[in-house]
Amino acid sequence: MTYVHSLPNRPSFAAFLHAVLSSFPIACFSLTVLTDMAYWRTLNLLWLHFSEWLLLAGLVFGTLALLARLIDLAVRKVRPAWLAVIGGLVVLLLAAINSFVHTADGWTAVIPYGLTLSVLTVLAMIITGWLGRRGVRHV
Repeated sequence: MTYVHSLPNRPSFAAFLHAVLSSFPIACFSLTVLTDMAYWRTLNLLWLHFSEWLLLAGLVFGTLALLARLIDLAVRKVRPAWLAVIGGLVVLLLAAINSFVHTADGWTAVIPYGLTLSVLTVLAMIITGWLGRRGVRHV
């Protein structure tokens, strides 16, 4: 007869905090694509400023979510899906580069590199989410 003993499946507070904080960069970076497209179509500088603020907010909350994840990994000593962790770092790196690109003046801040980086950031988020879901181990 075989007995399977599973570990308690209680998430820690840091895991809960990571889940809450990681929703902000997802929303901010996704909305950056929309505000970049709105600027591209209207040439209203307000949309460029919205993109800059969304990128800043996404980077701040993304960094806080990363810190919460690192604390959770250190305290609970669980094995993460490393591809998802690397993907999260790639997302933050793309967003940081995109934030620097958006500091240029007007049209050159969005077309072509700003919008391209915004789309690449969202695609990297989708792939990272898929890799993170694929790396989940159910006992």
